[in-house]
Amino acid sequence: MEKRIAKNGLYLILSQVAGRTIGFAYFIFLARSLTVENFGIYAWVLGFVYNFLPVADLGIERYILKNLPRHPDRSGEYFRDLLGLKIALAGITFLLTIALGLVLGLSGEKLVSLLIFSLIFLPNNIIHLTASFQNAREEVITGIAANLFFSTLGALMGAGAVFLGLGVTWLFITYFAALLITALGVIVRAQELDLPLKPRFSPKTIRLVWRECRFFAILVIMGNFYLRIPLITIGQTMGDYWAGIYGSVSKFLEAGILIPQAVSLAVAPTFSRLLIQNKNQLKKIYRQISLGVVLLSLLPLMIFLLAGEFFINLVYGGRYLPAVPALKILGLVLPLLFFNFLAANIIENSKKVKGFTPWAIGHFVLVFLLAIILPGRWGIAGGAASLLIGEIIRLGLNQNFINKILKTSS
Repeated sequence: MEKRIAKNGLYLILSQVAGRTIGFAYFIFLARSLTVENFGIYAWVLGFVYNFLPVADLGIERYILKNLPRHPDRSGEYFRDLLGLKIALAGITFLLTIALGLVLGLSGEKLVSLLIFSLIFLPNNIIHLTASFQNAREEVITGIAANLFFSTLGALMGAGAVFLGLGVTWLFITYFAALLITALGVIVRAQELDLPLKPRFSPKTIRLVWRECRFFAILVIMGNFYLRIPLITIGQTMGDYWAGIYGSVSKFLEAGILIPQAVSLAVAPTFSRLLIQNKNQLKKIYRQISLGVVLLSLLPLMIFLLAGEFFINLVYGGRYLPAVPALKILGLVLPLLFFNFLAANIIENSKKVKGFTPWAIGHFVLVFLLAIILPGRWGIAGGAASLLIGEIIRLGLNQNFINKILKTSS
């Protein structure tokens, strides 16, 4: 068991590192090639639409990771029903994203970029669903291959648009095109894996999934918005320039979280089984992995704290040096974020998730309010501070529930 977890965890971490290295190099290229204002538009639209990816998923990934390892013989039935639901969710999320963009008063290039980029939900849902099924089967290669292919193709096509002197909108066109090509490849792969590409829209399944997924959905949606709350509030209150400055360093945090995310994907099937079979073994594995992911965060923490100015100047150039104070604070967020992310895996797989959700909502609202108030006092450093305060609070909240879950019936 431990060997399988270690192998899959290693594969996922290496693939995330490779994919994020490509994506981050592309992000740096854009920061250096675009004006700060145009880069601010790119970072804001990217962050805004990414916030709605969990809405298009609605907790279905967590549903798959929890239930498929317990009922592997029902994979075909699960896939047909969930494919139909995912297609419907992609359409609903597209409309919701556009509606909110109009409510926020977006116009011009920003609105056009949002309209184009919001087309990603359908191909992303197809890729995500297929990868989730394979991850639940503890076969992680499909998701890894799709991630690396898309990261490489998207970066190459986007760089080509910049070299041709095309506008910011074309960066989102190339992103969508790369994702669509990747989705077509995943569809071919799904047929090889005997996953039936015949969507079924079953009201009974929708009710069943909603009954179990609604808490997953709330937590995942809030979790995805959570890291980008300061970027959204800074963009709306301080403008595109400061959104570009803060967005440059918030990308480090978004890249870093993929390490515990990869580990969580690797351990999710095992955590799901052990939660109902052997809590002592679960407690042991949880403590070991928690220590490991926190240790992984220490190197970037030291870089952000001790060499922030040198690091930003090296990576982005002198235009982005106003981001140094925020980077140092985000460095302190990293270890807490790594630890809390893994704890959430156990909470979301337990029956305590229903009782945990109101506390999580209250925590989210508090951080959102802090992200509005603190930047007015301390600029973008205040936005980063809102996340630090939030992670300290979440640490106590998570551990309280973890202790209850591992002591009582889940």
